[in-house]
Amino acid sequence: MHVLKSLIPVVVLNALVVAMIFVAPPLVLPLAVVAFGGAALALISTRRRASPAEPAGTAADAVPVAPVVDPSSSYELRERLATGSMGEVWLARHKTLGREVALKRIKPGEIDAEDTQRFEREARVLSGLTSPHTVEVFDFGILPSGELFYAMQLLDGIDLQTAVSEYGAFPPERVVELMCQACASLKEAHDQGLVHRDVKPANFMTCRYGGEYDFLKVLDFGLVKKPVAPGGDAGITRPAAVLGTAAYLAPESVKGSTFVDGRADLYALGAVGFWLLTGRLVFDHDRAMPMIRAHLSEPPPRSSSHSKFTVPPELDEILLTCLAKDPNDRPANAGLLRRSLEAVPLPKRWDQDRAAAWWNEHETRRSG
Repeated sequence: MHVLKSLIPVVVLNALVVAMIFVAPPLVLPLAVVAFGGAALALISTRRRASPAEPAGTAADAVPVAPVVDPSSSYELRERLATGSMGEVWLARHKTLGREVALKRIKPGEIDAEDTQRFEREARVLSGLTSPHTVEVFDFGILPSGELFYAMQLLDGIDLQTAVSEYGAFPPERVVELMCQACASLKEAHDQGLVHRDVKPANFMTCRYGGEYDFLKVLDFGLVKKPVAPGGDAGITRPAAVLGTAAYLAPESVKGSTFVDGRADLYALGAVGFWLLTGRLVFDHDRAMPMIRAHLSEPPPRSSSHSKFTVPPELDEILLTCLAKDPNDRPANAGLLRRSLEAVPLPKRWDQDRAAAWWNEHETRRSG
């Protein structure tokens, strides 16, 4: 059941793919790739949250297979986590280091030379990001079979889409803590002129990491793109048009603007904060196109009107500022947004004791 809940945003994205067949055919392929990536990430997070009583390699939502060992490859493929028309995601083990990774590989027949160059550029971008709150890419290249791959961290955590869907909305102090960590990851990317463009709860994973609880990792920079001035090159992601997930799209992304910068990510982060506090979307429509129209024209609601928690007015205002239609009315950068969040008056902070208690409670519930 938790897999079905975690795949809800992927279903919405697939509806957008179908709509684009009639509205903008050139966007169908990139959106389809994103839909596959979202499903893969949902299954990866599920694999890492298998019950302690469940033997390794038998998670209900994975596809157990015999280990695949290619003597000319550095990786032993141990378990297929997700598959789609464009490729597969595997639980893999580096044969020399013994490290487990999530290995994404793309089928040779599904891409052309330009796609190969783009894949390599994106992998290099990811490997160059050093924030501890950005998922780490260890390796990339071409497998002996001719498939493109990159190997990234295999995390022990739960994505925020699944966490809220299964266990309910978060208190303001936890939302502030998680958003501050997300800002740390996005700030580094934005300072390098990179835009994530698919910020959403399913791409944020809260983890047990390095002895800490609720350590946030930002996932799937697969749409990462350099903003360009009018008339410039389109940067890394192709094409420069509607990319992302409908429930979290900034108005300028919907319009296919030739200049989309880090403030589009901050818009989406405001929508993520709204989801975490309320358990509902900013614009809660069943279909993608009405949702997109709402992002373009409707004023966003206050989170305090829909949350079971007492939301500080300062946090309410920060989210509304992030959700401004005009990028110039949003926080100028992720660093400023983080400082604003840190200044929100809270009755008590979300510390490691509270985080550990949440994890222990819900791990016990899942195990039982």
